[in-house]
Amino acid sequence: MQLLNFTVVASGLFLLTGFLHQRLGSTDFVALGGVAQRMPLFTALFFLFALASIGIPGTNGFPAEFLLLLSVLHSHTGAGIAALLGVVLSAAYTLSFYRRALLGPIKNDGVASLIDLRRRELLIMMALAFCILLVGLYPALLLDMIQPVGTAWLQGL
Repeated sequence: MQLLNFTVVASGLFLLTGFLHQRLGSTDFVALGGVAQRMPLFTALFFLFALASIGIPGTNGFPAEFLLLLSVLHSHTGAGIAALLGVVLSAAYTLSFYRRALLGPIKNDGVASLIDLRRRELLIMMALAFCILLVGLYPALLLDMIQPVGTAWLQGL
């Protein structure tokens, strides 16, 4: 479940980064800032995908990450605590990057001339966003499909 969710979230973030690079010619962190003023749809979708990547409840990252952390804490407490620390640091870095790169004042003339997502790009991103929210709000849909395979695999161990 985690691998599937990671694939959806990572592909969405890479697509958004590609859309930004196509418009700006760079994704240099220093050149960004104020993107939200020119691209509100892009910024909102990037925020959703960032939240999914750090496992916020309501997104597809939460059920998988919760199940993994619960299992690791149960089997090896030290590794579980280290994993929890990694989750906290990842969230701090992701939200800090989001704030500095997309919010605040416009620092670059290229950013001032950006246009928001086109219809085709928005359609692609909305399909991925739908998957994030569907699995996040109703994880049993995916868990029920993978449970028999997971059970058979564990019995083989």
